[in-house]
Amino acid sequence: MNYHISIKSSNVKTGSMPVTTSSAATCPDSCPLKSGGCYAKTSFLGMHWSKVTSGKRGESITNFLKQVRELPAGILWRHNQAGDLPGKGDSINTRDLFRLAKANRGKRGFTYTHKPPTAKNLNAIRAASKEGFTINLSANSVAHADGLSRHRLPVVVVLPSEAVKMRNLFTPKGRKVVVCPATRSDYITCKSCGLCQKADRDFIIGFPAHGTMSAKADAIASH
Repeated sequence: MNYHISIKSSNVKTGSMPVTTSSAATCPDSCPLKSGGCYAKTSFLGMHWSKVTSGKRGESITNFLKQVRELPAGILWRHNQAGDLPGKGDSINTRDLFRLAKANRGKRGFTYTHKPPTAKNLNAIRAASKEGFTINLSANSVAHADGLSRHRLPVVVVLPSEAVKMRNLFTPKGRKVVVCPATRSDYITCKSCGLCQKADRDFIIGFPAHGTMSAKADAIASH
């Protein structure tokens, strides 16, 4: 596995904050976006991700963790603009995830995972969360978000592209979904928002499908 860190992202929606990329092999086979609809496979990010996956860019996890430890105290940073938690496919590498969580101590790291919520994976996620590393469970639809919410971990969800016109909506079971502020305003970025890092929030965050693969993502989010 290969890992890359950009100290200042050039992505206008993320803002100039540290972001990382992990090898594509970390992505679970169970993710429905893997076969189509994944925005990370497109444009410049897709080309960058391909180079990280092939080993042309990036570091071993040991060197990568050293870079994470060297980030300034208190800094907000996003793990995985592309890729998933350590571990091949559906499985989390518990040891490497905990090492990542420890490297994040004193900082405000956050990420998302499509790894399935097996008992082993959930135990690893909870252990990392206790260290202060926020891991959001990624849902494919609002109904799926209801199911993931029972694990009492922060949840995000893919929404149909038309949801970008909305501020809030609700899941079938009445849970509040806040549409990502950065998708609705050119003046808000991940760096200025920080909602995804707040592990104790009482709402789900929704991301409207976007990019050249949005038609497939729309179809998934609408189920």
